[in-house]
Amino acid sequence: MAVKKSAYREAPTAIGLEKIEKGTLDYMDKEVWSNLNTGVLEEYFEERNRTESFGRSRFIWKKVAVGIILGTIFAVITEYVGLKVGIAISGGWYIMYLIGAALKWHPGDINIAGGASTGATYIGTGFIFTFPAIYLLTTEDYLLADGTNIISEVPSSVLIVALLATILTGILGTLYFIILRRIWLIEDPLHIPGWEPNLQLIDIANDIVKGETVSAKRSLRLFAQWTGLTMLFCGLRDFPVGKMDESFAYYNAYSSDVLPNPDASALDIAFKGGTWYDKGTIIEPYENATYTHFGFGLIPIQIGLGWFMKLKVSILVNLGTFITWFIIVPMAVLLGVPIFDASQNLYRDPMFYSGLGSYGYSPAYAAFTKIARPIAVGTILGAGITGLLKMIPTFKSAMSDIFTARKGGERRDYIKGRGWYEWPITHIVPMTILTSIVVFFLFWLGFEGSNPFVALIFTAVLVSTTFFLGAIAVKVMGETGTQPVSGTSFIVLIMLILIFMALGLPKETTAIIVLIGTTVFAGAISMEGDIIWDFKSGLYIGNRPYHLMKGELTGIIPGAIASVLAAVMFSQLLASGELPLVAPQANAFATIVQTFLGGSNMGMLVSFLLIGFALGVMLELVTGMGTAIGLGMYFPLWLMVPMIFGGAIRDYWEKRMLEPRAKAEKWTEKQKTIKILDTYMIATGLIVGEAIMGTIVAIFFMFS
Repeated sequence: MAVKKSAYREAPTAIGLEKIEKGTLDYMDKEVWSNLNTGVLEEYFEERNRTESFGRSRFIWKKVAVGIILGTIFAVITEYVGLKVGIAISGGWYIMYLIGAALKWHPGDINIAGGASTGATYIGTGFIFTFPAIYLLTTEDYLLADGTNIISEVPSSVLIVALLATILTGILGTLYFIILRRIWLIEDPLHIPGWEPNLQLIDIANDIVKGETVSAKRSLRLFAQWTGLTMLFCGLRDFPVGKMDESFAYYNAYSSDVLPNPDASALDIAFKGGTWYDKGTIIEPYENATYTHFGFGLIPIQIGLGWFMKLKVSILVNLGTFITWFIIVPMAVLLGVPIFDASQNLYRDPMFYSGLGSYGYSPAYAAFTKIARPIAVGTILGAGITGLLKMIPTFKSAMSDIFTARKGGERRDYIKGRGWYEWPITHIVPMTILTSIVVFFLFWLGFEGSNPFVALIFTAVLVSTTFFLGAIAVKVMGETGTQPVSGTSFIVLIMLILIFMALGLPKETTAIIVLIGTTVFAGAISMEGDIIWDFKSGLYIGNRPYHLMKGELTGIIPGAIASVLAAVMFSQLLASGELPLVAPQANAFATIVQTFLGGSNMGMLVSFLLIGFALGVMLELVTGMGTAIGLGMYFPLWLMVPMIFGGAIRDYWEKRMLEPRAKAEKWTEKQKTIKILDTYMIATGLIVGEAIMGTIVAIFFMFS
């Protein structure tokens, strides 16, 4: 079998290639782990699945229902976590996998139920990052210079419009993945850093089903130990046991307001007298954050992800973070690039913020939030569009099924005599039409000041960006393991604002429509990006993509209902001050809307976006990973350094410990693989432990 060259394919092992050529490589064989992302392995299982999956893959409603219920619960929990820490981390699918293994479900059943859980949880992503901005813009924090708000009152139609539009575009975005699956899971397989725990948990379930309990017990023991240790540490880091000292002021990162005396964990209280620790991060004191800011987040998830990536990939993924903190931010402060204060409608020098000693109000963080992040958004856009243009030839083969089916020719999504292997690709066109019609009427009749032309333009932008920016999001997810929801949503937000400003739409109507639209968009592309994890696992265990797609789609409606209701509750409490959450993305969206519609900063903001766009085009052409680098530019340094640390200790362990011992004791390739798999269980424990403890903390805050 010929080995195709690509940007992502790894070299197959000799043993793996021999087994593939002979057709003897079985599902969950140990050699599978050594040949992931070779392309040869993926093509081998894809062809094998087209026949064998009809006997292996099962869609069992009662098991899928468990996934939907769990995912719906976690939709609400994940919203809270996202509003509190700015990252949408959900431990729901981990728990789903562990429940399935404990009940001795077949690995394929666990994978499909886990997909249903994913669909129910991540359809609500837009309600974390964007939706609360509508309510924030009605508060005193976002008064304009004339003492008024851009949004005077949130219309009652918001709930029903957001719900129906989210369900329809979520289904459409999920169906778009039919095309992307073939490109980035089979033809040019993306690595998806951090995905390996999914397959590892499935492997444990497979051992339990087959009765091979020795290996499974060892893996579960390692996993349980490190999950427990991680939960203990994260509990000390995050679980509130008291209050911070009233003498220390915490500031909102996007306004100058002092936050209420925050809840404090055991570690917060232990280190409250020092300046080198803040909320789970070892930091350089904020008063020193003039030209850049050093820190190391005590984040087990990032260390675990870095272990899976190894050092080279983790550095490449974080190259954008280095560009931001060692080039853009220092230059912006040194050159005195003006920063716009929307509430005062004036520009300030970054050094104005020196000496305040709070997150977001030091020169470095002011330059980061107001200058570097808009450049990062432009970089994601420039690199993403360039990447899409480079992929036009690859899209051609995937799209051919639509035209083949219409002409009555042979199609790859349906296998004669067996049934649907994939979800019918021909459903994309009618679903696009249905979504367009419903969204058109919702945004025409749902808001005062709208009209048919505005609704038509809005619908065209929403449906087209769901596909094109969704494709970018999937690519970034595959390269970095992180979904660029915020970055791509900023792109849609700015596009819509500029269009509606040009059309002369009232400012309040513009603000409401663009924020609802961006909320809907975020949910749709989250579905496109996050389900790649479930489909990648399904490929290696013989599941039909049809069953996986069915599971994802069934989770969308209950998840969307729960997300909308929770979002309205959280947003109202957030705006009233009763729920003191930072909500960084929502505040960022509110600030951008305020800047465009109520300030004088549009020219400078567009300049930053254009600089980023040019940088993104260049990075994508030179490295092929421009979108990943752009996403890295968007993050604080302290958040990403632990990932590099995880990659570094993986490389050190392999070169200084694993390889010498393997040579000295003359290990076989299988023995080496087993040792590496043991470390995967440790890394998985780091990821799962933090996700579960984060969920426990979120539940505590919700009911306390």
